[in-house]
Amino acid sequence: MDDQDPRELRPIRRNPMQDLDSFFQQDPFRGILKSIDDFFENHSLFSGGFRTRFYETKDEWVVEAELPGAKRENIHIELLGDRVRIAVENDVEIETEHKEKGTYSHERQFDHAERIIALPYTIDRSKTHAAFLNGVLKIHGPRYPQNGNTLSIE
Repeated sequence: MDDQDPRELRPIRRNPMQDLDSFFQQDPFRGILKSIDDFFENHSLFSGGFRTRFYETKDEWVVEAELPGAKRENIHIELLGDRVRIAVENDVEIETEHKEKGTYSHERQFDHAERIIALPYTIDRSKTHAAFLNGVLKIHGPRYPQNGNTLSIE
């Protein structure tokens, strides 16, 4: 025992922060997490939502939403004071049968996406209109200043 180098018997001091950093640098779960992310990114008609655009003309505000492949009956618009909520649902069933292979498959896919757009105007429901043409939803209404929620002091 006396012949051993005393440095060999000393415990190795480790820095837990360095250990933690090296664990995340190795990225052991990257493959699993990437495959989960890829699944959710690539299996939706509206992955990551859908594009919207807000602009104003002289007399009105306009919100446009790009909804390619959506059907009119699957688009839901809700007016919420000074915000517009656009929700799109897509329910697709696909059945395939290969008689020569003797296989049958039934697949159902449900997609849902929604956006809420805040406007600098109060929305007048009776004068707000929407149209859907060639995959573009267009909602427009008159420009009225917002009714503030503040109270002036007399």
